Amino acid sequence: MKKLLSIMALFVISLLTLSMVSALDANDLVIKSIEVNGHNVEDGEVLAVEEGETLDVEVGLLANAGAENIEVEVEISGYEYNDQEDMEATAHIDNIQAGNTKYFDLEVTLPKKLDKDEYMLRVRVMDKNTAAITHNILLSIEPTRHGIDIADVALSPGETQKAGRSFLATVLLENFGDKTEKDVKVEVAIPALGVKATEYVDVVVTDNNNVDYEDVPEMFLPLPATAEAGAYDMIVTVKYDDLRETVSQTYKVNVLANELFQKSDKLVLAVGPESQTVAAGNTASYAVALTNAGSTSKAYVLDVVTGDWATATVSDALVVLEPGKNKVVQVDVTAASNAVEGQHVASVAIMSGDEVLETIVLKANVAGTASESFSLRNGLEIALIVLVVLLVIIGLIIGFSRLRKDDEDEEEQTYY
Repeated sequence: MKKLLSIMALFVISLLTLSMVSALDANDLVIKSIEVNGHNVEDGEVLAVEEGETLDVEVGLLANAGAENIEVEVEISGYEYNDQEDMEATAHIDNIQAGNTKYFDLEVTLPKKLDKDEYMLRVRVMDKNTAAITHNILLSIEPTRHGIDIADVALSPGETQKAGRSFLATVLLENFGDKTEKDVKVEVAIPALGVKATEYVDVVVTDNNNVDYEDVPEMFLPLPATAEAGAYDMIVTVKYDDLRETVSQTYKVNVLANELFQKSDKLVLAVGPESQTVAAGNTASYAVALTNAGSTSKAYVLDVVTGDWATATVSDALVVLEPGKNKVVQVDVTAASNAVEGQHVASVAIMSGDEVLETIVLKANVAGTASESFSLRNGLEIALIVLVVLLVIIGLIIGFSRLRKDDEDEEEQTYY
């Protein structure tokens, strides 16, 4: 009877072996080798790994026959919070020619809070229409000796702050390692603005079974008053294990510009009048008012360009204005004696250094005789009066605007 049972068992095993060979032949692929962190994994071997460790998995595939659209997947299953993308990886390849071997390199990372237990690392080889080839590797999880992570970072008054004020950063550390850490260094920095703050934590304890947390003393990050508006990287760095180990995370913070300290090149222009009628051989005068609405003194250069129909001169080719000041420049355009009747244009470029800030187009309607420009001078006088009134209004607006900003800033100013 025992002999009969042994024969039947041998028969069943033979069928299973044939079935397995058939499945591999159907896929035309064989898993030739599997290496984890450079170590060749033997059948039945149990790998001891640490929580938080990254596993480099190399899978070698031998093609018995030509194979196409191959996908190799490695995954760690059974973790309670298995929603981490790092715990699985996939590689694709178009084809493997018959008799050739190709290697796939994949990477999976164990969670830092993984229980001290055994987990399965599953290796699967698939194509689009045949059964998957699966190989399981048993992992024995051991706690890491030294392990600190950044559990959370809280910012006050939030992730957005105005230039000239401060962020208040509170960092929460977690010790998932097997050892209590001493003299842990914590740094919060915004490199683009050149600011940082540092604190030291005397002890971050562990109970060897559960993750322990430790609050870091509050850290101030004063923002430069002249910082430009935008999103900046805030980097939190933690050094532990006698400062040999480092962990860091990057967060985004938003900085709002402080209007009182912003460098502005804003130029306000007014022209009166922009269009005139002038007789051939006569001169039309245009008044151009420049107002520096910025916060720093600026030098402006005026350059007038005309065609062959006229020549031009400027009363002040270089104008230097303090913040809030203005000046009226007269541009004289003299039509040539043989200028063709009709509308012509001259352009005035206002530059600061090599940069063209504004370009003004002046229009002139050339008339045939001098009698047609009978009231040009009176018209210019009226235009100048209007322009002066306009400058007064602009000056008042700028002045009141600055006063209002000063009052608002005094009311809102907060010191941290």
